[in-house]
Amino acid sequence: MQKKETLAEKVERYKDKPTDTATYEIEGQTFIVTAHFVGEKNLDKVIHDHAFHRAMENSETM
Repeated sequence: MQKKETLAEKVERYKDKPTDTATYEIEGQTFIVTAHFVGEKNLDKVIHDHAFHRAMENSETM
């Protein structure tokens, strides 16, 4: 069985990867979300799936 990676190990492994930070305010409380782009997803599939779901949502509301 493989050992679960600790947060410190993940930080070290992904420290050189690009990030994006967004700030959201929900019910008066501020949240800062940092996305780490680690290259473990198929970007074409993610974009296709997102576009497909948005198109389906838009067609259902019309």
